[in-house]
Amino acid sequence: MLYGRAEELALIDRLLADAGAGRSGALVLTGPAGIGKTALLDYAAAQAGGLRVIRVAGIELEAELPFAGLHLLLRPVLDRLDALPGPQAAALRGAFGLAAAETGDRFLIGLAVLSMLAELAEDGPVLCLVDDAQWLDRSSSEALTFAARRLHHEGVLLLFAVRGGAHPVAGLSAHELSGLDRTAAAALLDRQYPELAPQVRARMLAETEGNPLALVELPSALSAEQRTGVAPAVPYDLAMLPLSTRVQTAFGARAARLDEAAGTLLLIAAAEQTGEISTVLDTAAAFGAGPADLMAAERSGLLVRQGDQVSFRHPLVRAAILRDAPLHQRLAAHRALAETLCHSGDPEAADRAVWHRAAASTGADDTIADDLEEAATRAYGRADHAAASATMERAAELTGTAGTGTRRLICAAKAAAVAGDLHRTDALVRRAGRRTVSDTDAPRLASLRAVVEAEFGSRHTAARLLIDAADRAPAAAAGPMLVDAVRNGFLVGDAELTTRAATMLHQRYGPSRVTEGLLGLARMLSGDDEFALPRLRACAEYAHAHSAELTQDERMNGAAMGLMTGFDHEARDLLETLVAEAREQSTLGTLPLRLHYLASAEYATGHTRDAIVHAEEALALAQSIGLHHQMDGPRCVLAWGAALSGDETRCRDLAEPALAAALNRRESATAALATTTLAMLDLGAGRYDLVFDRLESASREPMFVAAAFTVAVSFTPLRVEAAVRIGRTDHLTEPLDRFRRWAAASGSPCTQAVYERTLALAGPADETEEHYNAAERLHEKGGRPFERARTALLYGEWLRRDQRKAEARTRLRTAAETFDRLGAHLWADRARAELRATGDTTGRRPTTSVLDLLTPQELQVVRLAAQGLSNRDIGGQLFLSPRTVGYHLYKAYPKLGVATRAELATLLHESR
Repeated sequence: MLYGRAEELALIDRLLADAGAGRSGALVLTGPAGIGKTALLDYAAAQAGGLRVIRVAGIELEAELPFAGLHLLLRPVLDRLDALPGPQAAALRGAFGLAAAETGDRFLIGLAVLSMLAELAEDGPVLCLVDDAQWLDRSSSEALTFAARRLHHEGVLLLFAVRGGAHPVAGLSAHELSGLDRTAAAALLDRQYPELAPQVRARMLAETEGNPLALVELPSALSAEQRTGVAPAVPYDLAMLPLSTRVQTAFGARAARLDEAAGTLLLIAAAEQTGEISTVLDTAAAFGAGPADLMAAERSGLLVRQGDQVSFRHPLVRAAILRDAPLHQRLAAHRALAETLCHSGDPEAADRAVWHRAAASTGADDTIADDLEEAATRAYGRADHAAASATMERAAELTGTAGTGTRRLICAAKAAAVAGDLHRTDALVRRAGRRTVSDTDAPRLASLRAVVEAEFGSRHTAARLLIDAADRAPAAAAGPMLVDAVRNGFLVGDAELTTRAATMLHQRYGPSRVTEGLLGLARMLSGDDEFALPRLRACAEYAHAHSAELTQDERMNGAAMGLMTGFDHEARDLLETLVAEAREQSTLGTLPLRLHYLASAEYATGHTRDAIVHAEEALALAQSIGLHHQMDGPRCVLAWGAALSGDETRCRDLAEPALAAALNRRESATAALATTTLAMLDLGAGRYDLVFDRLESASREPMFVAAAFTVAVSFTPLRVEAAVRIGRTDHLTEPLDRFRRWAAASGSPCTQAVYERTLALAGPADETEEHYNAAERLHEKGGRPFERARTALLYGEWLRRDQRKAEARTRLRTAAETFDRLGAHLWADRARAELRATGDTTGRRPTTSVLDLLTPQELQVVRLAAQGLSNRDIGGQLFLSPRTVGYHLYKAYPKLGVATRAELATLLHESR
């Protein structure tokens, strides 16, 4: 019976009922040690009914061993691995050391966990319990959190228990437990110890602060005479110690009452970590302990046996045993465990044996360090970079030679960076930097420091570090460093650093489309459009024409350069392929950025629905896998769509945080996109003074002055239009001249058309029509439909004011229809208002497409379903379970008025 937990029991009952009905959920129970988190997990397991229960508890000693907790959780169901998609099954086997992995993408493990839980739920609802999640290794926490965030309609419930303020499964719903009220605490105490004297009872209620574990365990440390008040209660003042320490002491006192053999068995179980009875008993035999002593430990209530596993009643029991054992006994236990594992014949046990040998070491030991490095190399071989990092770090700690230890620390940092754990990378880089670093290792260390700087610090500093490191690095390593230096320098608009890196790259590796394109990026920052833009466009064209011959990074660079120069359709082709490859290979770490760029290309080419779908996915995915620096780009893309549709609240909610973050990081590219988006919002609403003030102010920002092309290309058209509307056309000569040079050098008919439109607004009145006609001719060559519609709207407005209403109607109808098709409803309404002013009253907003009734995820699902993909295949591409895919189809079919995939395909074909 659980006292004082009616609210929590009702919450768990509701979640269990939801899981039984096919609705997934996740909850984190938080609170101090002993507050009742484990008891609530036990209650959930007892009430699970027809739910399948899998369970694990984090182990403090294993907190640095990657995927240790996840392995313990899924070990009973690994027979279902073959049901997972091939790359996911291979990744999970690799993480658990069961096979060589084919990919090092850490996020693929989370996807595999999602698929495994969904696969188990095919047989019925699943309850997954994770106790002491604060001691789960980071890799396991990350994988389980990823899965929990993406479970929807499988019938899976995940319950986590986390001690204190630690919250390694952030982003999930949490419920904090407090102590029992006095009535419930008294009822629990009276049930357990009815014999307590009144003064002892009162003291226990006061000291335990309603902590259930303390209420049960602290009185057990007292003798019968102390409990009944015959003898003094305790020889020390309980209030002098933290409550968890008092409970731990009570557990230690209970363990001390066991005989020596049973105590030794408890120590071996505490040091062994995995709970395998066979390993514990085989090791204990060397100390004269056996099954009878295991039974004695169980009778004490400290150890619990379930099948072939043993566990401790509470983590504080393990802590008490390890704390109270003399050092020589703990070391002997680890040595004996290493010996047992070495003779087990289990290949997986070899690395565990090395770790126990390391735990038994009290100083430098190069033999053990060498063996740990070999274990790390095996982890590298199966693409388990998190394990490789932890193992190599321990090897460094045991290394007696300074230079070798530093090299191993740098290797550990590199593995942590590949695993995506940049906080750990940072810590390891700092430690290595305090040592003597060889000339060979110095460039590698600087490169890693740059990776950390780019994420947590300054991209300026990152670019400088990479340039300096590349100058000392061998050719094979220098190339990627310089490409990253160019990227970092460009993102912050630093022309000097970007030019320096690009020039070094060009000089060291010679001219190629790639090096010329990167040199063009640098020269573009310094204002040399005539040199830069043809090279960017040539690189984009080459990437499109020779995509099969290029690496993914080279194609990504080509696509980005295509978007800069109006090579939009070709950029979209490249990005669609890159996104498809990332889905096929399940490389989740690369996908948010590719989706962001694809969404940008889709907006440019007029595929608004797809742009929103992919930007939403990019944002959600970046958030779910912790790539927070990649969230601002998708936010800006979504904010742009909101600005065009007239959803001011959503636009500001997305764009303003992205702008603030970009300004803080001094990243001019993202800051320019957010600034332009907010200006477009005000422009559509007719707030021309706000547009002008915003862009005038931004144009004087040192960050944007350094990246002058941003002001010229992104700001000038909006700035000129606002200035004309409010009669402030002074000081436009310089930005217009720069825009002219950009438009001419870009080779983009659309950019040249926008320039002609800008001249029509700001130029001499007698040249207005000439410039509008020139813009229309250029738009006919193709390009961005939104800009073409904007030109038609402005030209139509001018014609109406000139009383040429028939000509105005033609342009305004075209503009309204295009804006409607693009979802730019704010602008469509403006075009229709102009139409009404010409006397045309027929212009009404067209009926909304049925596809607009779908959520972004429903739209993704139905499009793939219309291609004939199965639910499992769709789930594999979108990182959803097949059941969630089925749920989305179930919701989408009635909205669309279809019942089969064939009807769906017909509907989507007709809606193009």
